[in-house]
Amino acid sequence: MTDHLARLCFEGLGSTGRYTPHAYTLRLQGVEQSTDHVVYLHEVHHATLNDVTAWGSALHVYARLPAATGHAFVHLLDACRTTHESLATFASVRLAAARHGVLDGVLAAYPDYVGLYDTATRLVRQIPGPGRQQLAVSALARLCMQTPVLDTVDEVGLDAFRLADVPDADRPDSRWRWFVRQGPAALAAAAEAADRMLAERFGPAALATDGPDGDLYESTASVHDAAWDAWEEAAYEHLRSLIGATGARTLDLNGHRESSEALVSSVEAVHGDIGLRVPMSDEQRQDDAAVASSVLQQVRHDLSAGDRHRALLLKRAPADLVDVLARRPVHGDRPALIVDARPVRRLAALYRWPDDTLPDPSGEPLVAVRAVVGHTEDDTEDGTEDGTGPDRVVGHALVPEPDALPELAERWGGRGLLAACVSASCLLDTAWTRRWVEPLGAFGPLFVLADVEPDRYVPAWVRDDRQVNALTITVEDSGRRRAALLFTAGTAWWLVLAEDVTVALMVEYLGRRLGPRLSSDLAPFTPVRAAATAVIGHLLATESFVSFDAGSGHV
Repeated sequence: MTDHLARLCFEGLGSTGRYTPHAYTLRLQGVEQSTDHVVYLHEVHHATLNDVTAWGSALHVYARLPAATGHAFVHLLDACRTTHESLATFASVRLAAARHGVLDGVLAAYPDYVGLYDTATRLVRQIPGPGRQQLAVSALARLCMQTPVLDTVDEVGLDAFRLADVPDADRPDSRWRWFVRQGPAALAAAAEAADRMLAERFGPAALATDGPDGDLYESTASVHDAAWDAWEEAAYEHLRSLIGATGARTLDLNGHRESSEALVSSVEAVHGDIGLRVPMSDEQRQDDAAVASSVLQQVRHDLSAGDRHRALLLKRAPADLVDVLARRPVHGDRPALIVDARPVRRLAALYRWPDDTLPDPSGEPLVAVRAVVGHTEDDTEDGTEDGTGPDRVVGHALVPEPDALPELAERWGGRGLLAACVSASCLLDTAWTRRWVEPLGAFGPLFVLADVEPDRYVPAWVRDDRQVNALTITVEDSGRRRAALLFTAGTAWWLVLAEDVTVALMVEYLGRRLGPRLSSDLAPFTPVRAAATAVIGHLLATESFVSFDAGSGHV
């Protein structure tokens, strides 16, 4: 879905984000960290709300169906925009403020969202404590989205379903508007009922952390997870009873799971695998590593200023780029020669190519020396054009076989750094891996760009009792701050390049899965520090985006 009506966007004069049920894409400026965090958390809350509600499951399914069948998607999305944007805006600003302090002006660059934030703030103003205010808005949004829409789809049929089949009282934004008309008293009453339940079942400890001047991070500490989950459910049930009196039908807090799984199964019986996960269980939702993995699988960071970079397969041999790259310092005053490997399908997603340029996507990954060139290959015969404008072109000179690598290194002749950067998605091709990985590791330090979800490789390290060493670094790039995580379980260094929230999620995932097998020792990193810095700079200059979905059907 590319039309602006078919996605949820957080757009303004600063960093931007957009969400579809496939993923959320972030274009963070890296200048003001608090604003970047608001944008990031905004899109995370869009994803989370869809993942835990029946209406969200309907969006997930219809977004992945062929156009002739998925016609209902835009109408379903239009019916929940206010609910989605209200939760995402309120929650993201409050969470970012808990870390950065008061953010009164953070929405100045996003004027379309000020009214939504103010309305949500008004609804919870009688609830003491930032934690409970956050949970109350979450409970309300889930209530609005937790309608029996999937039962309706089942009754009328997937292809025949129309929004008109859903009564107005069972549409998310209609419910949200109803509660807005009731004012703050409705949510305050729900909070009071939840407070009584929590005190009776769990005692006063959790409530004591969430006073009027409480700290949101303290009140949401994991030790109180069970208490606050029960609080949100109690608040949800109270709100459910209020709107139920109007004739609105609402599922239990997690009542969408069975019907969601049934719908996915019936759809896949007709259309095959649509790349949709079944809803997370309660146990998974309490597993911080599972939650981190779920978020990582859906995030995409745009590195280009606008559209994806253009790309060419160069007619030159890789050795012909040696002199060009030798004149371009990338680490201090030193140049670097970096060999990249990506699957054809990933290359097709990363760049805009001339028609019929790339080989069959089912073929093995391509290995290339790549460099930023001019608007056409002919513009760069002397290697003087650096192509760093907004419509830069990334040229790829293919390395045909592993035995060409030693000759390429010899041609380089020690003029600067040597390194290889292989995407993790390449390693899914075991035949290619057997042929190429060892020669690439001999060419120079080997870096693996993490572009698939960590569940594909970390569990094997756990089974093998591998010791993993990881460290985070901050990268300054043209006045912007980026974050990277480097970790190794052997000889290759795995690399996550994004910003600090994504890096923190990956660290959380590794820590939860590996436990004491995860360490942070600077000594092994020292010999490859210069090469790592060069590879990161190279990726920032030549990669259009980074994400963890290269192993899925949506890249």
